[in-house]
This record gives sequence, C-alpha cells and structure tokens, in this order.
Amino acid sequence: MPRSPVAEFTIDRVQVLDQEGRVDESLEPDIDDEQLLEWYRTMKHARRLDRRVIALQRRGELGTYAPSTGQEAAQVGSTAALSDDDWTVPAFREHPSALARGLSAQGIFEYAMGLEEGGEPPDDVPIMPPSIAVGTQPLHAAGIGWAEAMNESDRVALTYFGDGATSEGEVYEAMNLAGVYEAQTIFFCQNNQYAISTPLSKQTRAATLAQKAVAAGIEPIQVDGNDILAVYLVTREAIERARRGVPTLVEATTYRREMHTTADDPSVYRTVEEEEEWEPLDPILRFEGYLRDRGILDDGTVAEVEREIEDVLETNLEAARETAANADPADMFETAYGDPPEYLERQRDAFLDDSGREVAPADGSRRGDGGSTATGSGTTEGVERLNMVEAIRETLGAELDRDEDVLVYGQDVGVDGGVFRATQGLLDTFPGRVHDAPVAEAGIVGLGVGLSVAGYRPVAEIQFAGFSFQAFSQIHQHVSRIRSRSRGKLTCPMVIRAPYGLGVKALEHHSESYEAGYAHVPGLKVVIPSTAGDAAGLLRSAIRNPDPVLFLEPMPLYRAARRPVPEDHTVPLGEARVVEEGTDVTVVTWGAMVREVEGAVDASEVSADVIDLRSISPMDAETVLESVRKTGRCVVVHEAPRTGGFGAEIAARISDEAVWHLEAPIERVAGYDVPVPLFGREEAYRPDEARIRAAIERVASQ
Repeated sequence: MPRSPVAEFTIDRVQVLDQEGRVDESLEPDIDDEQLLEWYRTMKHARRLDRRVIALQRRGELGTYAPSTGQEAAQVGSTAALSDDDWTVPAFREHPSALARGLSAQGIFEYAMGLEEGGEPPDDVPIMPPSIAVGTQPLHAAGIGWAEAMNESDRVALTYFGDGATSEGEVYEAMNLAGVYEAQTIFFCQNNQYAISTPLSKQTRAATLAQKAVAAGIEPIQVDGNDILAVYLVTREAIERARRGVPTLVEATTYRREMHTTADDPSVYRTVEEEEEWEPLDPILRFEGYLRDRGILDDGTVAEVEREIEDVLETNLEAARETAANADPADMFETAYGDPPEYLERQRDAFLDDSGREVAPADGSRRGDGGSTATGSGTTEGVERLNMVEAIRETLGAELDRDEDVLVYGQDVGVDGGVFRATQGLLDTFPGRVHDAPVAEAGIVGLGVGLSVAGYRPVAEIQFAGFSFQAFSQIHQHVSRIRSRSRGKLTCPMVIRAPYGLGVKALEHHSESYEAGYAHVPGLKVVIPSTAGDAAGLLRSAIRNPDPVLFLEPMPLYRAARRPVPEDHTVPLGEARVVEEGTDVTVVTWGAMVREVEGAVDASEVSADVIDLRSISPMDAETVLESVRKTGRCVVVHEAPRTGGFGAEIAARISDEAVWHLEAPIERVAGYDVPVPLFGREEAYRPDEARIRAAIERVASQ
C-alpha cells in the first residue's frame, strides 16, 4: 500500500503592533484608555524594579535575582486577560505578572533578600509561589486546571516557563496530561531565545516551540511576545478554549534584555550586534508609540508615571527592609508541617533555648504502640477479616465515600484495578473519582500538587516504588515544600502509594527499598505497614493528614493471612507498634521484615522486644529508646542496603540519647551494598530468619 499522511499541522503567529507601534486595526482588541495606561504603568514599574534590584544586589544588599527586562509585554498582556479568580503558576522571573495581579514590589524585594515572606501568596490572589526548579511547575497548573474542570468552574490556570524548560520531560508530561484530562490550563512559554547561555538553535531543531503542543494533542499558537496587544488577544482566546476543556500552548517570542540572573554575564555568550537588533522591538517602546498615537500618552504623563513608580518602590523597599530587620529565625519551624512531629517541636525548643543541640532529645515518656499488641486487644467478633491488599482497597473505598475531595488516580488503577488489584472495583463504585493515568511518574505526582492546592486530597499510585525516583524532583522540590514555601497558605495533603520491597520475583527496579532517602526529605511523611490492620489504619490516617505521605506497601504481605480489621480503624502516624515484649534485646524493624524477625525470635531462646516502626518519618524514637534502656542491646533489621540505610539513623538516635544504657554494640542486619539483584539471587541478598537470628544471639551474648 502507498504511504499516506495521517496528520498535518500548521502554526499560526499573531502580531497586532508593528515595530514602530502602529496597529493593525482589524486585530486591535477593544480596551479602554485607562486600562491601556495601567498596563503601561505596570510594564514601566517592572522595568524600573529590575534596575533597582540589580543595583541593590551589586551593592551586596540582596541575593540572586532574575530580571524580566524585555519580557514585560508577554507577562502583563497575558495576566491582563485573566479574571480575578483565575490561577497563575509562575517560574522565577514573573515579576511583571505579579505586579499586574496587584501584588506589590515589597514581596519581590523580600524574596531577593532571602525571606520566605516574599513568596507568601496573598489571601485574595490565586497564585503559586515562585518555582526555581526549571520546568517543574507546569504540572501543578495542569493539576489545578484538571481540578477546575472537575469542579465545573470557569476558572483557569496559566503557567509561565521559558524556552529552556521545553526541553524538560515534565513540561511535555504536563501538556500531555492536561490534554488527557481536558484541564483548564494555558501553558505560556516565554521564548526569550536563551536557556541561560544556550541559544534556541542549540536547544531544538523544531521550527517553533509552539509545535511541541501538537504531540500532546493540545492547541498551539505563536505570538509576538513584545506586542502586548497581541499577547492579550491570544491569551484571551486561549482562556476561552481552556474553559471548554481545550488546553493551549502559547509561544511568546521575546528577548531577555538583561542577564539570566545577577550571577550571570551575558556578554560571554551574546554579541552587542544581536542585542542592538532587538532594541527596536523593545515592548515598552512599541507600546509607548501606540499610546502616543492614540493620544493617551505624552511626555508629561510619562514623567508623572515614573515619579509615582519611584515613590512606590522606595516605600516597598523600606517595608521589605523592616521585614528583614524583624525576621524571626525560628519561623523556619512553623510551616514545614501541618501536623509537626514531636521531635521537630523539641528541635525548635532547643533552638530557642540556644542550647546548640542539633539532634532532638527524646524523653522516652511513652510507649507509642498505637493501642496494638502482639495478641491484639478488644473483641474481634463480627469484625471483617482481610489481607493487606483487601484492607487497602476497602480503606480507599471508605475514604472516597466519606470525603468527596478524595481522588484516586495512577497507572492502571481504574479498569484494571491496579497491578495488585488494590483499587479493583473502585472505578465502578466511584465514577469520576478514580482515574487511569499515562505512564508518567513525575506527571502523576506533579498533578497532585495542583489538585491539592485546588482543594482535593489526591491519592496517587506509582506502580512500583523503584519508579518513584522518576518523580523524586516533584516530591522533594514541591510536594514536601509547598506548605513551607507559601508559609502555610498552600498545602499538599496528598498520599503517594507504591508497592515496595523484595519478595515477589519481579524485574529490575521493581524491588527497591530506599525509604531512607525519602525520610531525609523534611515536610514528607513516610509510612510502611506490616499488617492488614495497620495498612488500613495508617492509610486512613495518611489520607486525612494535612501533610503529604509516601505510603509504601510491602508486596510479599499483600496476600498474607487474613486478620481482623475493625471498621474505620485508624493508626496515628509516628507511633510504633510493640509486636512482642522481652528483656534481653530490642529488635527494631518495619515492613516485610517484621514477619522475618518474628520467625527469628520464635526460633531463638533470646527474649526480645520486637518493635515495628510503622512510620519511618516521623519516627517514634521514644518507644525505641525506652526499650533500649530496658534491654541494653539493639538489633536493627531492614531490606535496604546497609550503608546509609535507615538503621544508621536509628543507631544514631540511640547513641544520642541512650548510649550509656548499651551493654553491646548495635548491630544492623540489612541488604548488601550492591544493586538489588534479580530474583535468581534475591534470597541471598534479602535478610532472612537465619541471619537475623544469628545477629540477635550475638548481641544478646555480649
């Protein structure tokens, strides 16, 4: 059969003003004179702000700053098209947009002073804080746009990023997911010709950046980004499409007139001749020409506008200096968590006492067993008996039924019910609340940030924990930090579920146990159940928690023996479970290793306290320390590699707070410091009962 085309596309470009500011009246939007003059004031305000901040930075008063000079029309024109309740999701150069939304330069000064106060969004403006990691924030806008579509509102989310960001996979994931979910989102690319020092010609072979939308199935358009009227027109049309569930990628061609940041020297990679070629296309000069032709602007008005701007900037700068002078360093403890761990409170107290302690003291005042014991407590008559995967499924269903803001999505969680069938049947019971997602781990997690700030409680599934590292940037840079970055104004109460660990004879990357890496991320909670009851209780608490939770599910335990699981069962995060009580040695473990430890203790004559941490972060140090003070000995067991594993943190906590109670060195039984082998050698790698028993008996004999 002959070849035949299956798809063709063209990219339209829009321009309303020519180089001298003359207007194409057939395209001229109907804007009243006062609004046009306000746009001009905002553009001039942003330009003068850049000059002021650069001068202050050169004098050492401020930190690194990213000027927006040359890009004022792209930002002010696009922001002007938004309604008051629409969202903007900026990168780190969107000062003109912020000013156009009514924010003051005070916050911009404060942010450049290194103060989180500068990133705090106002109560009455739906705007995200600055996002420094390149190309990560469009996923949040896709999540917000999806949330607004599900809410059947007219609100849209507009996100800004540069030409360099279009090389990031997460930008494509955002556009693709927005198309899939018909998100009410506009992707606004400011093509300023450079990704720091890399020119556009070395970033892509595509004729336009707009055409990258074609592969995602969303609308592409290119606009002269130095023409504020054209930008406004194109953005207004994109907003109307977004409200119909059709996202748009707008490529605004512009030019960065200044350095990438104040740490950069553009003379190294740009020529004077190139800069002079762009000079006549300066967005403020072109707009001035248009306003003068309309009789809106004259020399006197220009002078008046400049005087007003100087007065406002001086007032804003003095207010920012006052904020800096009164900044309380202890404020860093206030917004990391909605439900802060107890040890963080103690760290704060130690900081305020100026005691110089770097590790939180633990008082050992309670046994954090969450009401659980080895034999269980209370009646189990009439209580449903479930295995772990059934407990997870029923808990998800119960929480979906209880709270309409709960949303379940991820790879194959819908029709297929998840790889391990943990979501089986939920799609039929909760249509519109359970969604299959493309294979895009960063996208899945990044969407959750946007869904969360828009009011949802997303429960996202990553098929295997080993693939969560493809979303690590979102987890580390945004999920865990959005509360702190916005000073508590925006939160991310999402749960990321993932099958975890060894024991199912899976392929490479399907058996990773790197919980310690995630425990190192402040603002994130990490939970690993070992029983069906704990899976239900911890998952329910995680979904209801105000903070993000990484919920790791040990695969070998999914279909272990059914046990009673009380209805509406909850287990507090951060409380360990005392599995067995003994006198000779403390054994600390979690996840699938709990079963191995129980077997090892049963086979030994040593009397052991067996502690299931359940929560890796926050860790219940008090229960561990109380036990070690009693037994004088400790063995820690985990699947992950020994070096840098979480067992080292447990040993360090014991060394800090109970070292004088130890009668023998702490011993760790762990995976070896090699990549997790394929399942042909997995059993040799994985700690088994024999290794664990030998360690317990060695420590107990000393």
